[in-house]
Amino acid sequence: MKKTILFIGLMMVSISLIGCQAQDALSVFERAASYDVNLIDQYDAVQDTDLNEQTLNQLSYSNVQSLSLSLSTGDMTTTEKIEYIRSLYDEIQILHAHNILIRVDNRNAWVLLKDDVKLFRETELTISDLDKETLLSYKDELIIRRLEVKDTIGDIKDLLIELKGNYNLEHIDLVITNFETIKDILQLRNDHMDYLKQVLSDVNTMILGYLE
Repeated sequence: MKKTILFIGLMMVSISLIGCQAQDALSVFERAASYDVNLIDQYDAVQDTDLNEQTLNQLSYSNVQSLSLSLSTGDMTTTEKIEYIRSLYDEIQILHAHNILIRVDNRNAWVLLKDDVKLFRETELTISDLDKETLLSYKDELIIRRLEVKDTIGDIKDLLIELKGNYNLEHIDLVITNFETIKDILQLRNDHMDYLKQVLSDVNTMILGYLE
């Protein structure tokens, strides 16, 4: 009985391996890229109502002078912390804006690539072994980066919720910590989308090379 189960298990593994080998490398890449293109629409964005100048102005310089400017956590005074928070705010806004633009670029690049791949298949061309390796390498890297980014979905929203009503001197260190984390998450997403943009461009150039 055990031998029979083992034999069936080996057969299933063999069939699975054969199926993977038979898969078109371009199709495998397309599925991975499609997942990533759709994933970027799931990012929790920094909404204007969540983070804006009016909200940030609750951390004003008034009353700071009544505190000791030597009061600090680490090496920063209270005034320096407020200035640092404002610099983080500016970086967050810039990253957020850039991520919106690159998301549009990726959407457009994905549509263009699908059109060219369709023409490639209609022409019944064949991908070289070297290009197959490149496509599968891109697929593997996309999966690795995707897992990192996917794990952050919802985090920015939670961090902003935690800050509501806490934009004051009493919670100044919490503001710094959450802003730094938000910035890191946005940068991670920026890196992911930037890589996706480059990959979509490279693969499209590859496909066009066959169509020439």
